[in-house]
Amino acid sequence: MSVLALEFTVTHVPEQTFAYVVRRVEPGEAAEFIPGAIARVREFADLNGGPTGPPMTISSPPDEAGALVLEVGWPVPAGTAAVAPIEIRRLPAAVALVHVHVGPYDELPGLYRELITQAHDAGYTPVSTPRERYLTTPDDGPHVTEIVWPLA
Repeated sequence: MSVLALEFTVTHVPEQTFAYVVRRVEPGEAAEFIPGAIARVREFADLNGGPTGPPMTISSPPDEAGALVLEVGWPVPAGTAAVAPIEIRRLPAAVALVHVHVGPYDELPGLYRELITQAHDAGYTPVSTPRERYLTTPDDGPHVTEIVWPLA
């Protein structure tokens, strides 16, 4: 039985070109890594046509030690070429579950568990890894994070 009732929509998300830096982070290191990575990739994006959306993170599930592999960056124009350490990949168009979370980032791990439970209860199967799109900066007040999770 669900503890929270999370609102989500199911929608089509378009293909995106994603410029990012990647790093394996130990538990507790993400909060330090993500802001610096966002800033580094923003400089790259600004030199290559500018970002085409808000900053985002794609995270692996935690390993047995709780470490994550994080890809952090910005959507950029199609055709943008990678320049080390910035990598580029195409995120395919997909039908995705979308949830907007207002609150601290440290609430997200529990939210993901509840979101996947509710998605399954509604007959959806999230696949791949969810994308976190940061719709506000920490200086803007409450954190607003859009979760975009492709579905099978």
